[in-house]
Amino acid sequence: MVRSSAKNFNDVLIVTDTSDYASVLNALENREDDLEFRRNLMIKAFEHTASYDAMIANYMNRRFNNGFGEYQFITGKKSFQTRYGENPHQDGALYEFDNHFTNNFKQLKGEASFNNINDVNGALKIASSFGDENAVCIVKHGNPCGFAIKDTLLESYIQALKCDPVSAFGGVVAVNGIVTKELAEKMNEIFLEVVMASDFEEEALEVFAKKKRLKLFAQGGTKLVMSKDSHDFKHVDGGFVYQNSDCICDNEVHNAHKKSELTATEQEMKDLEIAWKVAGLTKSNCVVYVKDSAMVAVGMGMTSRVDAAQCALKKAKEMGIDVSGSAMASEAFFPFRDSIDAAAQAGVKAIIEPGGSIRDDEVIEAANEHGISLYFTTVRHFLH
Repeated sequence: MVRSSAKNFNDVLIVTDTSDYASVLNALENREDDLEFRRNLMIKAFEHTASYDAMIANYMNRRFNNGFGEYQFITGKKSFQTRYGENPHQDGALYEFDNHFTNNFKQLKGEASFNNINDVNGALKIASSFGDENAVCIVKHGNPCGFAIKDTLLESYIQALKCDPVSAFGGVVAVNGIVTKELAEKMNEIFLEVVMASDFEEEALEVFAKKKRLKLFAQGGTKLVMSKDSHDFKHVDGGFVYQNSDCICDNEVHNAHKKSELTATEQEMKDLEIAWKVAGLTKSNCVVYVKDSAMVAVGMGMTSRVDAAQCALKKAKEMGIDVSGSAMASEAFFPFRDSIDAAAQAGVKAIIEPGGSIRDDEVIEAANEHGISLYFTTVRHFLH
């Protein structure tokens, strides 16, 4: 009936959204139900039926075809139009699943751009990966340039910023908690483009009001939440690839296999967990160094794992950061022992990686030679 009415929109008003009742009544009373008005209702009707059919088809494919049927339907409802896309000559908009952004994304100050949304997404994934802990993540162009977990959010931000304050300039910060006045004042010391937090105290909003270009987004709770989508997809020319969403689970570190003679200390295990999760949520090839629950160096998006490790150490040296005593993580296995040798030279004390290389024995031998604790998770987390 909905489709039939929509097909005859020239003579029929089809209403599929209760929020349209008032505008439809007003149009009828004032004889403003012209062709354009009816056409807009027609489009909404077909969107409604298409979304409903897609939902049923996807449900049946999940139930009987492991979620991978002959057709894959990805439907989302427009949350809002962005000023432009990734670049000014492109159009863009944000679409949501199951009202996720309607319920968890409040634009308190400024308007979110296409690129803001991508950066916020990357920062949120990392900052929300540690439960209720006071995690702060700083992201620039989708890559983390700072992360820390300390006793307070203020201390976490201060330590996260130390990793790479140059890259943090104009960056996006995700805060797993409520931003206080004190934290806001500290953030105002540099130019940040976006602060995304669980929420903000009123006094913090007053402090941020002084920064005209700063954008503030909140979820409206006490801690950050994620939708935890079951599947993920990427556009490729002519189509898209579709897969189950990757999950970096807590038990991957807790159940990691010790391969070295040396056992990591309690703090080193905490640092390994942070490094492992950050590495798994950062572009491959990636190597992350963490010390005292704060990221001190990161190399990401490199074509060589050795280059990623060396790039991270070079940056840390430029920043005047001492990485000795740190824990290191790689989201995929080390193919040769050279990365372990370089880590030892930098003073790394603990390493976590998936394992699985034909030269694992050489890597283990290198760790034992240098007095480094080494753990294999057996799970790889490529991110492209």
